[in-house]
Amino acid sequence: MNELKIVRSSEKYAVSYCETFDEVAKEGKFLSISGGYPLEDIVRFIRICRQCGYPQFLLIEPGGRAVGWCDIVRRSEEPDDVGFLGIGIAKRYRSMGWGSRLMVETINDAKKRGFNEIRLEVRASNFNAICTYTRLGFVRIAYKSDGVVTDGVAEDIWVMSLFCREISPEGFGRKEFFRRFPKTGFKFKPDR
Repeated sequence: MNELKIVRSSEKYAVSYCETFDEVAKEGKFLSISGGYPLEDIVRFIRICRQCGYPQFLLIEPGGRAVGWCDIVRRSEEPDDVGFLGIGIAKRYRSMGWGSRLMVETINDAKKRGFNEIRLEVRASNFNAICTYTRLGFVRIAYKSDGVVTDGVAEDIWVMSLFCREISPEGFGRKEFFRRFPKTGFKFKPDR
């Protein structure tokens, strides 16, 4: 499927991005919601990513339809150099390497934009995604029982992290660790 391409997000893809997001959400396996957002919210999100300098890329079919997305955004409760990755791909394009390519493009852009750490949350049952993230250099840093609830069903999650910079042992002691990973109710478990 080499005819697909990865492009920087744009409002011209908002309708198909919205439809693909809804399609992935309705599967109930990957996102924390079971349905998509209204088109105006998707357009607003695209604009916010552009205005704030957040990396956001789309996977596009030959006809110009967005069939996947990946973005890295900041969360207000985290340090400024920490971004959170979100990704989704239409079912028909999974297990072909497109997710990895999309993430690499987005992560490389994030590094250029000053992100020093990328985090994500993944359902503990999503072994394929965990393997992909691990292959890209992410490590599991925290585990939370019942970390996501979708349609009344709770599932455990892993928080994974990718450091985009070298960290010396001296600069990453206990105090630095807990500044970067504030108390969140996560229970730390050994990497499985």
